[in-house]
Amino acid sequence: MKAFLKAVTWMAAAVSGLVVWNVAPDFRPLVSSILAAAFVCYVLSVIVEVTVKRVISDEQVELRSRLEVLDRKVTAILRDAFERRRLR
Repeated sequence: MKAFLKAVTWMAAAVSGLVVWNVAPDFRPLVSSILAAAFVCYVLSVIVEVTVKRVISDEQVELRSRLEVLDRKVTAILRDAFERRRLR
């Protein structure tokens, strides 16, 4: 649904830009500047999104390895406590 709304928004912007482009030629520099700025902002947001996903993925891998070490330690402690209790 999000992709559909995004596509509809871009199409509406394109149609309105074409209308302004053809009806009011005095606004052509404004329309082209807005389109260029929108494209640059879109590209920058995609770059930021990809970078953030990589950083989060790296952090998740590190946390997973730390959790595995912690799990082994807790398992060893619990196993030791269980064997001590069983010997009583």
